[in-house]
Amino acid sequence: MKGHAFTAYLRIYQPLAAFPSRERVEWAAYVEAGQVLPASLLVGREERRGLARALGLTVGAEREHALVERVGDVVFLCPLRTELRTLQSLVAFRSSVPDEVADAFVSAGDVEKAEQTLERWESERPGSRSHIQQAAWHVPLPWFALFDDEERRVGAPASGQVARLTYRTTMAKARRRVSRAVSILQELMDDAEMVLAVEELRAWLHSFDPDSLVQLDYGGLTRAISFEDLVADHSAAEVWEALGALEAGDLDRSSELYRTLSERWSSLRGRESSN
Repeated sequence: MKGHAFTAYLRIYQPLAAFPSRERVEWAAYVEAGQVLPASLLVGREERRGLARALGLTVGAEREHALVERVGDVVFLCPLRTELRTLQSLVAFRSSVPDEVADAFVSAGDVEKAEQTLERWESERPGSRSHIQQAAWHVPLPWFALFDDEERRVGAPASGQVARLTYRTTMAKARRRVSRAVSILQELMDDAEMVLAVEELRAWLHSFDPDSLVQLDYGGLTRAISFEDLVADHSAAEVWEALGALEAGDLDRSSELYRTLSERWSSLRGRESSN
């Protein structure tokens, strides 16, 4: 549970004009009123609130916030939808582990309440969905398939701030890349779980406006990775090198790269149990 602060994020920034009319009016007012908070402040606050929920503490209600990017004259928003993602994570966790394990963390009654709240949310906001996927103590390898190494940015730690490693691309490029990855994996990969994960990622991308932006942010993971290791981390390039080798029939090279990547991230993820 304490690993919540060591979280990576995959975010969709959608053009303001692409939101349903009711939300578009609300978000336009939010931006125009100057209520936008710095991304570092919002993400830090969200992680603290999520950790408090995980520990069973009461967290007061708070207005909905969004991360905002401006590219030229276009405003892009990534709504945090913290409550929605918390509910979805709770339900997903309960269904992903045996009942006897799940009971130690969350009761069946709590999950039932979460499911009812999700149903109410969907009926009140049809078409509403989470713009963010998150992962504790690692970056899922399928996420890297959306990006090119040239889209990678590393920021040195500033005063009071942690280092940053991010990738950002257009939705068109991300969709094209994930479709190529799915094609390669469906034909040549024996790992059904990996194929399914990439297929689900492709479906998620296609639920957003085609003019959106896609961002991978290492987030709190940079607290657990030295800056030197961040600078040396080119995981997206290595994922595509592995996929290229697989496509070319060089199975030994592909397997070697995949194993190296998996072991690197598994090693970091293994630290979750000691925190």
